[in-house]
Amino acid sequence: MHTKNTRLQQLLYMIEQFRIARQREISLGKYMPWKRFTQQELNDEACATYKNLLVGRSLRIPDRNRILTIADYLELSSDGRNDLLLAAGYLPIQTEISGNALEQAIGQAQHTMNVLPFPAMIVTHTEDIKGYNESFHRLFGFPESHAYDHLMNRIDLHFNPDLPVYLRSTFDRSSFEKWKTHAVQGIRLFKKNHILSRYDDWYQRVLNRLERYLPEEQWLEDALATGDIDNGELTQTILTRSESNGELIPIQYKQLSITTGSLMAPKVQVFLPVDDAARRIFEELGCHVNEEQK
Repeated sequence: MHTKNTRLQQLLYMIEQFRIARQREISLGKYMPWKRFTQQELNDEACATYKNLLVGRSLRIPDRNRILTIADYLELSSDGRNDLLLAAGYLPIQTEISGNALEQAIGQAQHTMNVLPFPAMIVTHTEDIKGYNESFHRLFGFPESHAYDHLMNRIDLHFNPDLPVYLRSTFDRSSFEKWKTHAVQGIRLFKKNHILSRYDDWYQRVLNRLERYLPEEQWLEDALATGDIDNGELTQTILTRSESNGELIPIQYKQLSITTGSLMAPKVQVFLPVDDAARRIFEELGCHVNEEQK
């Protein structure tokens, strides 16, 4: 059984191991130039009692929020952060799931999507699209070919010209501005929602996926660097083909998210009509548009 003193010693040992590892990585250019990851710097930036703890002048284990601050200063992944929390005697923070748990959650999301009367898709925390229903396929003119399976991610869905959403969402100045606003809002919300995971490998892979499109979308980097997150409802415009006459018609729609568990993902992203043209298209798809939406 751990005594408070041995728990503290194990915690300090773990922090020192992480700190020394970060010092060795400084030459790789991975961290802010001002960071030297010294004991004094950790004391000044993250835990004002750290040096006293090291020399035994204080025996009080830092509180949970202080442990999180230390983990943030050391730029630890979710696993590293949770290791520190456990070493200090606190419950870990679960932000994402993987493996069998993720597959089961996707199955639950699939069941939810199957009973929805609207276009919908299943999205994981990595923005991967793990399924969509027939009305989504018809609304967005999604390709049936498996040649596009490697693009089944919301970033590709939004930015890749090989998929229909990009071209059909940017057909005039007004639609292009809405498309840009939606892109900026979506990326900012992703960063906000997953702030505790920003040092995880999967998080960096999502940003790397986005960066592939930055040379073609030079406005995006500047837009992301300024302004606050707009949490207001955002409508989008897209050209979609009417199944009654075959014409491409501009419609406005909005999105909402449905989660089936305690975490933010996987989630079912649902698409709802906003204007009369959209309601007519949705009815052609067999979607139930109630009187309130009309």
